[in-house]
Formats: sequence, structure tokens, C-alpha cells
Amino acid sequence: MSTATLNVWITDFGDACHIADRKGEDWFVHITDCHGNVLEWCGKTFSFIPAKCGHAEIEIPPGCYTVFAGHSAKGAGVKPFGNRLTHVQVVRANCGDHVCVTLFSPSMWHCGTWFAEAMETQMEGLQGAGIDAELIRHTVTAVREFTEKLELDTYAQHTLFAFKDPRTKGK
Repeated sequence: MSTATLNVWITDFGDACHIADRKGEDWFVHITDCHGNVLEWCGKTFSFIPAKCGHAEIEIPPGCYTVFAGHSAKGAGVKPFGNRLTHVQVVRANCGDHVCVTLFSPSMWHCGTWFAEAMETQMEGLQGAGIDAELIRHTVTAVREFTEKLELDTYAQHTLFAFKDPRTKGK
């Protein structure tokens, strides 16, 4: 049987260039199929896999998967995967492959600003789904007011600058 080896690396919060390695900062990796179902293979469930120092090495069968991590142990946090989720990455693993993936762990500022932007961008679709436009506007305003009070991490400072810098518009 030829499996693949998946190495998962998880970044510090809001820091795309450094791997999490703080004592007490536990991470747990989740591997799902492309429909969002947790991978189950050979009697093993591929969820809540501990990632010591922001790293886990996992033997998986060949296939296409989505991979992400959460900050909560099994049974803790928000169901089904816990709190403070990383971004989701798609991974293709072939027989005998050694696959590496880095999961970005966004800061609260990233999560909030992207959520507000998504709601505003998708307003028409949300209204079509029966959600009141006024509720959407109030939610966007509240989230933006909240994120404006948060301290920006270095990565957020640089991405925010890029969006506001007129030299980067249209590039």
C-alpha cells in the first residue's frame, strides 16, 4: 500500500511567516474530503490531530482533501471543530507523495474585516435568502466598529496599507 505523508504547519496568529511554537498554544488538525466530511480511513478518523509546536506529520491515503486546524481540543469550543480556525487549504496527495501545507491563522482583525466585507459584497444574495437589509447593514457597521478598536498585527498593518495606498490601486 502506498500512502502519502502530509506535513501540516500552522502560523502564529496574524503572522504569515512564522510557525506557531508558543507553549500552551495547542492546535488540532482536521482533514476533510472536498464535501466537508472528516476523512475516515483504515479505522482512523482524521480530526483533532494534535499539532505540537504548530506541526503535524500525518500518513494519509492518496486523494484530494481540505485541511485546516482549530485551537480547541475535541469536545471543547464551538462544534464541530472548535474555536479560532485557520484558513482552509486544498491538498492533492498522490501515492508516495510528501506534501507540505502551511495554514494561515488569521487575527481577529482579519476575520472581522473579511466577514464585514463578505456581508456587504453579498448583500443582494443575502436579501434574496430572506435576510433583512437593515439587519445586514447594522451587522456590517457593528463589525467594522469593533475591528477598528482592535490592535493591528504587523501583517494586518501591511495589508491595510496596501489597500489604502493609491500606488497599489489597479495593480
